[in-house]
Amino acid sequence: MKKLIWALRVGIVLFGVCLVWEQVQLERHTSQRRTYHQRRLQRSTAATFKAIRQPQLSDFPAAKVEAAQVWLHLKGTRVINEATPLHIRKIAAGQRIQPDDPHSAVYHHQMTQIYSDDLQDATNSVIYARNADNTVLVAHSRSGQRSQVGPVAHSRSGQRSQVGPVAQNVHTAMPAVQKMKIPAKPSATLLKVVQLII
Repeated sequence: MKKLIWALRVGIVLFGVCLVWEQVQLERHTSQRRTYHQRRLQRSTAATFKAIRQPQLSDFPAAKVEAAQVWLHLKGTRVINEATPLHIRKIAAGQRIQPDDPHSAVYHHQMTQIYSDDLQDATNSVIYARNADNTVLVAHSRSGQRSQVGPVAHSRSGQRSQVGPVAQNVHTAMPAVQKMKIPAKPSATLLKVVQLII
């Protein structure tokens, strides 16, 4: 009789352990499913938020923002034309102002050129160098034009050629350099110019 009682007790304990084990497994499975669904919901929400989020200046490289500031300061808000993209090109220190002219003066600093595809604009190019004191050196030609090096175009054959109305005698002389402090423009206006740079 005692053996039977002990067997019943052991059976009850084992049955209870099995019930607890099943409950733990069920809760773990439910928790995993809940976590999976929460992750999917978070990803879906993040993707939706990213799709409707408007671009900010902080989304763009500092070099683009700086070039847009210089362009906007020198050209004004009239340059904001969504049909006319802007381009950036680096000019190494020591590069000739007129690459095809062996007697051409050279740039003494690394320069940045920002230019547009608008060939109707005689001053569709701005060349500048950045200083450490939050100012820029803007290169101006002797004739007063701002465009010393026309935008570089690549033909299908791979050859580079200058685009735009650039006079030969402008390139042979060293351009005048003017130090300028670029004031901050309203974010919305600056953002429009930054988005034009490709």
